[in-house]
Amino acid sequence: MSATFQGIDPTTGTPFGDNFTEHTTGEINSIIEKAAATKATFGATSPEKRAAILRSIAKQVEAKREALIEVTMKETALPNGRLTGELSRTVFQLEQFAKLVESGVHYQAIIDLPDANWVPAARPDIRKANQPLGLVGVFAASNFPFAFSVIGGDSASALAAGCPVIVKAHPSHPNTCKIMHEAVVAGLVAEGMPAEIFSMVQGLNPEITHVIAKHPSVTAIGFTGSGMVGKLLVEIAAKREIPIPVFAEMGSLNPVFFTPGSLKDKAVDQAKAALDSATLGSGQFCTKPGILVVPNGIEGDAFIVEVEKYLATLAVAPLLNKGIADRYSAAISNLSRSGELGVFAGQANSSGFGVTPTVFVVDWAKANGELLEEHFGPTTVIIRADFADFAKVAKSMEGQLCAALHLVAGEKVQEIVDALGEIAGRVIQNGFPTAVAVTAAMQHGGQWPSSSSHTTSVGLDSIYRFMRPVAHQGFSDELLSPALQSANPWKIARTVNGVITKDAI
Repeated sequence: MSATFQGIDPTTGTPFGDNFTEHTTGEINSIIEKAAATKATFGATSPEKRAAILRSIAKQVEAKREALIEVTMKETALPNGRLTGELSRTVFQLEQFAKLVESGVHYQAIIDLPDANWVPAARPDIRKANQPLGLVGVFAASNFPFAFSVIGGDSASALAAGCPVIVKAHPSHPNTCKIMHEAVVAGLVAEGMPAEIFSMVQGLNPEITHVIAKHPSVTAIGFTGSGMVGKLLVEIAAKREIPIPVFAEMGSLNPVFFTPGSLKDKAVDQAKAALDSATLGSGQFCTKPGILVVPNGIEGDAFIVEVEKYLATLAVAPLLNKGIADRYSAAISNLSRSGELGVFAGQANSSGFGVTPTVFVVDWAKANGELLEEHFGPTTVIIRADFADFAKVAKSMEGQLCAALHLVAGEKVQEIVDALGEIAGRVIQNGFPTAVAVTAAMQHGGQWPSSSSHTTSVGLDSIYRFMRPVAHQGFSDELLSPALQSANPWKIARTVNGVITKDAI
């Protein structure tokens, strides 16, 4: 008999909503095979058609806005305002990908025509364009029930690339996942496309992850979540008979450095801003500032005093699920027993999966071990160091998704900036890393172990994770993709003999 489960209300810890039947291995294999059978049809869709599909999905998601917000608030304890903005971002993201694929830029089509006089040897007719990787396995994230879940960034970019998708729904919000999957399928069907292009499985069993990652028809994986699961997926994918790429965004500490000048006469504002960023969403952001580096001296002292005062006034909403809350509480309890750390606590929340926001203070020389691990929840570590050593502190850190530096004009910080650029995918001046913009220039992916590759999981460039370049040499026109045919039937921009043009050849 198949196992069943329900969503859990984080504010009370009690089940609610539909009973979901966990998919069996046989059912998952069948779903994957049906999804894989659609890859040729979907991959061959024109830029215009694929853009229409993405817009159709966005329309269906928007139509379910009220139902989605209502049930997701119940499943995640996230506030209406946060979820409203996140859902709008999800719809906006689909439209941005629609505009991209409509232009055809993502094919990156390059045509080098034959040249008998080419040096050092005659050049044949070579035409290159990106094509979809195939079926993509996506694992929904718990902390972004819209933006990184069923039709979040990983799924949206894979669809934009022309790849069918098999999604593992996150068990922390199964009702949300069900509604969102229905919206995506409705969008596909409205455009005359097979529903199997976008398939989803539900379940609590960790083996489901293994079944998807090991299936020979799955040709790439998109993941946003913990380092533990991300590294597991990388290991599984590498050990397959035919290894596949895993694009895993696994979180990081996202250090924020404060120069003496940035704190002078600004300790109150900077402390409040730092804690607001660290506790936003109850600290359940992969971009949460998990380390705050402040200078030894009166500026750093004043900042720490203000952090302690402001934290005492703060309480946070319950965490997303029992597992996250238990791991957070265990880590905080363990760290708090160390006699070498300063410990500040906020207001406790004893309801459901509630926790207490906590801040630790330590000198750089003693900052090691569990202190320098990501703890998902409302906590951060203040590291004290001499300003002259800030670059050394930065260089000692592992790879990060992002890092920030607060400064004022005239301070010598170039070495610090360069050091942060070596470890992080995004470096911010006078800001905090929490917010991530869906834009072409965004980079959300950093050095290992924050990510498994140098690619981005946010923004338009995320599409290139799920495409690969293929060159065709000496082919007759009718055997080529429309992106490479001489007549340029899709009217896309191409680089022909080094010149960007939409003209036919």
